[in-house]
Amino acid sequence: MAHGNWGRWGSEDQRGALNLVDESARRRGVAAMRRALPVSLGLPLRAGAAPHAAIRPDVQHLMLRDGGDYAAGLPERPGLGYADDMLIVACHGTTHLDALAHVWRDGLMYNGFPATEVTSRGARKAGIETVGPVVTRAFFLDLPRDDGSPIGAADVEAAVAATGARPEPGDALLIRTGWLARWRAGTASKTTWPGIDRSVVDLVDRWGIALVGADNISVEVEPSGDPGCTLPLHVALIRDRGVFLLELLDLERLAELSATTFLLVVSPLNIVGGSASPVAPTAVL
Repeated sequence: MAHGNWGRWGSEDQRGALNLVDESARRRGVAAMRRALPVSLGLPLRAGAAPHAAIRPDVQHLMLRDGGDYAAGLPERPGLGYADDMLIVACHGTTHLDALAHVWRDGLMYNGFPATEVTSRGARKAGIETVGPVVTRAFFLDLPRDDGSPIGAADVEAAVAATGARPEPGDALLIRTGWLARWRAGTASKTTWPGIDRSVVDLVDRWGIALVGADNISVEVEPSGDPGCTLPLHVALIRDRGVFLLELLDLERLAELSATTFLLVVSPLNIVGGSASPVAPTAVL
């Protein structure tokens, strides 16, 4: 199914499979709430809290004004002192949502937009600012595997069936591989990790999944086993189908709570031309 969703929602569409997240998808999410219990799925924004590639600097949190300034003699404003700060973070350097402008192949990204639309000033097409808040039903699939081990369609189908619910267009899949927990413990490989393999793409097509997330660096298994493409599922899902990927999720609490289906809320920052955005997703059980 090459270029599976190109043109499906019009030649200028920049939202891809999020077009499937309609009122009924949002109402399914609300109906999946049982305890009205919010669970944060985002990593802490501090140095050393998330694995990151060499191209991406670690998080830096800098104070612009703090108590030390006043201790050194800075006069307070009438009636108060205050703190102020700034954050430096790579858009892909913590829990984040990839934009459809993130990847391309053969010079083309999602919907046939040329890769030249991504410039040194950002993406002119399919940037993260086109996404807006995402509110839908999500399935939690607890499928821990060893580093480098694939999670295939049969694994995903069995885990979904165990929830007792049937996926519908616009739903999300969140997959716990166990890699992040091992990374925190210092026992995970830094170059290989478990993740979904190519066979899962057929399920995404069949069910109309809009978003796939995981607790690893790329959602897909590394190494992929495809000598012709470093990240074949990024191409198949983001570029060909407009399906969004959520990476570096913290899914440990969902595992502790034996979560199945729930309301998922993801709000990317309005970064004009961004290839991704840091996010702090919330599951409401």
